[in-house]
Amino acid sequence: MSRGAQLAAGLLLAVFGVVLAGVALEVGVRALHLVPDRFWEHDPLVGTRLKPGVEGWWTQEEHEFRVPVRINSLGLRDLERPETKPAGVKRVLLIGDSHVEALQVQLEQAIGRQLEENLRRTDATVEVISAGVSGYGTAGEYLFFQDRGWKLGADLVLLAFYPGNDVKNNSPDLEKSLVPQYDASGELIRIDTDPPGRGERSIVGRSHAYTYIRKLVLTRQPAVARWLVAAGLMKAGALRSAPSNEGVPLDYWVYADPPPPEWAAAWEHTLRILDRFRDAVVARGARFAIMVVTSRDHVYPSSWAALEESYPRLKSGLWNLEAPTQRVLDWCQSRGVACLNLLPIFQVDRDSGGDRLHYVHDGHWTAAGHALAARAASQFILRESLL
Repeated sequence: MSRGAQLAAGLLLAVFGVVLAGVALEVGVRALHLVPDRFWEHDPLVGTRLKPGVEGWWTQEEHEFRVPVRINSLGLRDLERPETKPAGVKRVLLIGDSHVEALQVQLEQAIGRQLEENLRRTDATVEVISAGVSGYGTAGEYLFFQDRGWKLGADLVLLAFYPGNDVKNNSPDLEKSLVPQYDASGELIRIDTDPPGRGERSIVGRSHAYTYIRKLVLTRQPAVARWLVAAGLMKAGALRSAPSNEGVPLDYWVYADPPPPEWAAAWEHTLRILDRFRDAVVARGARFAIMVVTSRDHVYPSSWAALEESYPRLKSGLWNLEAPTQRVLDWCQSRGVACLNLLPIFQVDRDSGGDRLHYVHDGHWTAAGHALAARAASQFILRESLL
């Protein structure tokens, strides 16, 4: 064999080895579910929705959980349900964001399933339908109810309100992903996001192995990531950090007391939507109630202390962690709406030495957090005679 033929054969073997290694890495990452799958699709009214029938796995970088996920035929992470309420059934429609969607735990551990189990100990005719979608604020949840949620025939609509980002989500100025649009009179019209087809990923971008390695580089090796950007091997947009204001991440400005002007405007939108939401539910012959969802930073002081070390501006007297919840409680009292504040219940459980209620890194409820929220919600519903 000539020297040229030997070099060609060696090169071919090297290329084959690289391809084989890449294929093995791709298969391994997929088999171990190291990269979360996608469960959402574009919606022209609410910006995004869960895609009916899609299946996959959900995880995150620290791998605090690795959960199989299936979206039902109604586009909800829930059991299969008929859209029309069966005769003799009492339905609770639990509406919220990622806390209700609950991708971080097994379906049977999620608040909706456990709430149904708790309520059925008293009344076997109760169904609880979980309608949670990541990224929704009160605006998206209200539009979901107006568009599809009312068709489920709920007797009670329980809105899971998360002060940590729901207020920001309702602002056309603060929200950057699912942006609510209002008309000149301040009435909500729709939620805007990128339409289908924009930002479609390349073949490389659809590779789980590439996605996994890219994420590791961005989060664990920022210096390497900056070098790759400088060399033109990675887009500069990959280095974008969370939006901030005066050295504080944008989301935490919801705790500013008093709120800055743009946050005051966000609260005006939020409270107006709550009024519209309550009226729409009552007009359908159902009851309306609110459950205020906890934040990891409220339940575990060490979490907020770590934030203060990272963002010293948070140590000033401007911040009041209770202020957003109190605004919602005040609205409920003024409107005669039953409202459940989960925070004191979670704090008591924390002090009793129970299992951790929020994931350390992800921040969402653990299985223990979902169980506690479900117990509290079922007691609340029975105590307030909401069914």
